[in-house]
This record gives sequence, C-alpha cells and structure tokens, in this order.
Amino acid sequence: MHILSSLLVVFSWIIAAVLIFFLFLIGRFYEVRFGQKSYFQLMLIPLVLFVTAGVWDAVFANSHTGDPLLDFVGAFFPNLLFLVGGIILIALCYYLYRKMMGGRR
Repeated sequence: MHILSSLLVVFSWIIAAVLIFFLFLIGRFYEVRFGQKSYFQLMLIPLVLFVTAGVWDAVFANSHTGDPLLDFVGAFFPNLLFLVGGIILIALCYYLYRKMMGGRR
C-alpha cells in the first residue's frame, strides 16, 4: 500500500511539473517572438523545487524513524520546498501575465 501511495504522489507532481514546463515554454515563445525579456529560465526553479519535494514526499514522508527531530525534518522539508516553489511560481506567473497583457510601463 505504501508503494501505491508513493506512486500516486509522484504521478501527481509529475503532472504539476508538466504544467509548469508549459509555462516555461509559453514564456520562451513570448520572449523569442516579441523580443521582450520574460525571464522564462526562472520557471525552472519552481519546477526543480516541486519535483524534488514530490520525490522527497513520496520516498521519505511515511518512513518514521522514531526520532522526533528526523521525523519532523522529513515531513517539514518537502512542505517548505512546496511553499517556496509556489511563491516563486506565483510571482513569475504574475510577471509573465503583466508582460504579455501589456502592463503599465
């Protein structure tokens, strides 16, 4: 049952990573086509953070060592990566949206 749960977690975060990769491609297309900097390369940061956190969550989240400190770090670390990746992703998506919609200059 643990293996099935881990596979579902990894599969769901792979789908999220694919969606972030599409945002990367949209930003790249906009920069190439219209010649305005979209900083699409920065989309790789949340992509890496989400994939790392998803794999960490799938592999280590349900393995309890008995040591409260290690159990806390094992559960806290992927959530921290999800939080940081999400904040960066929100900021980059907002920037790309404003750039593509002709925000105030």
